[in-house]
Formats: sequence, structure tokens, C-alpha cells
Amino acid sequence: MKRTVGKGHFELELPADWSLKETGDYAEGQIYEDIKSSYSIRNAKGAQMAVLGTGIEFYWHGEPPMTQVHNEIVDFSDKAINGQSYVFATSEDSTGTSISLSMASKEQLAEADALPWVFNPTQSSAATFYRVIEDDEQLAGVDPSLTEIARAKAYAKTPEYRQLKSVMLSMREIKKFTAPPLGEASTAPASCVGAKYSYDLGNSQLSCDEAKAFLQRLLQERPSTGGVEIMGVGACMLAWEDAPGFCLVESTGGRFDFSVR
Repeated sequence: MKRTVGKGHFELELPADWSLKETGDYAEGQIYEDIKSSYSIRNAKGAQMAVLGTGIEFYWHGEPPMTQVHNEIVDFSDKAINGQSYVFATSEDSTGTSISLSMASKEQLAEADALPWVFNPTQSSAATFYRVIEDDEQLAGVDPSLTEIARAKAYAKTPEYRQLKSVMLSMREIKKFTAPPLGEASTAPASCVGAKYSYDLGNSQLSCDEAKAFLQRLLQERPSTGGVEIMGVGACMLAWEDAPGFCLVESTGGRFDFSVR
């Protein structure tokens, strides 16, 4: 059963007895209003099989567990999607194990410490697609004595996983979307508030959502000695409770400040 998502820009195929529900729950990195949507994908029994979000800035990476962890590969294929191979990897937090769809080459996998939760079904915009398995969840075909990564790898051999994998890999673009350049003129206010920080956009030429996504991207690089830099993107000095931080945006030549709320 084919369904359209992302405000008509993408299509995916679900098993006949699965359902798709738009939730309205957005991450800070979902900045493109024209294609921004969030969904819960459920099986015939109403259990959530996956979460899908579209309209994410291409350089924004989000991991539901906020701590950095080493991912374990549960499934990999050389089948190319837009020139890249897909990989299903797991990462653990305090409540369970998450299985995400990412894009990576074998060379990247060999060096990966924590794979991003972002994959590009079109190369023009990004999406997150992941399945969270709670520790107390009963999984058909999986030995209940298994835990953590062993449990995730056993799940990857089940019919349910094969259905989930088919759904994730079926996603394709059906209506072209071109992301605007970073820093394009915006009517956004000069300051705004996010989940963790308040922002003074200064002369950055970024919208509020773009500034949030920019900072989130830099923070994924494991800042050291109070700062972090990515060549070709920019740099940030971290904020503390008693001192604001700031980011320099290479594409616009501007700066924005941020403070801990």
C-alpha cells in the first residue's frame, strides 16, 4: 500500500495491515516547512514500528540517545541508494535499543564510532527513520533471554524486521524539492528560544531553526577545550551557565550567540 509523506514530496510502501499517522512532533533540525512532517508507523496490532521525520537540514545529525555511543551494525547491503549503501545500526540508551537506517560506505563503517540518524532518500533533503525497541518489549521470534546488541541482531532475522526494512527502503522522492541556500534572507526574529539554549541571531543571516540546526551539527563533533570546528561549515565556542557561547558561520561570514536557558 503506497502512501505519500513529506507534504506530497515522498512516497513509501506499507504492508496492507500497517498504518501511518502524522504526529506533529518535530526535531529542531526539521527546518524546511515545505516538506516538514513527522510520522508514527504502526503494525496491525497498533504497535509503533518506526518513527519518520522529513525536512531535515542536510548537515543536522540527531541521535535519540543524547550521549555518544558506539553503534553496532545489524544489517548492511551493497545495494546502492543514490550512490550509497544502506546500513541498519543500533545504539543503546537507558530504556532500550534503537535501530536506525543510515547511509554509509564500507570504508565509513570501518571508521564509524557513531553513525548519524540521517539518511538522504533524494540527496536534496534528509530524513530520520528509526525503530526503538524497549527493554520490556516482547519480540516475536526473538529469545527473551537475549539483551542489548544480541537481541537487536536476533530481531534483524525476523519477518517483522524484514517488513520494516522493506518499508524504510521503499521511500523515494516523487516531487522535487530544492533546499534554499543556508542564510537566505529570512523574516525570523532577532532572538529565539530552543529546548536547551536561547539564541541571539546577530548578523548570522540564519533563521532561528537554522541556528539551532547549525549548533546541533557542531555539537555532534565532540567538542574539546571548550570549542569545536568543522572545516567548510564553521566553528562554535560552548556556552556555560554563567557565560554565553557563540558560533561563526562560514557560509555567511556572520555570527550568532547562544546561552544556556
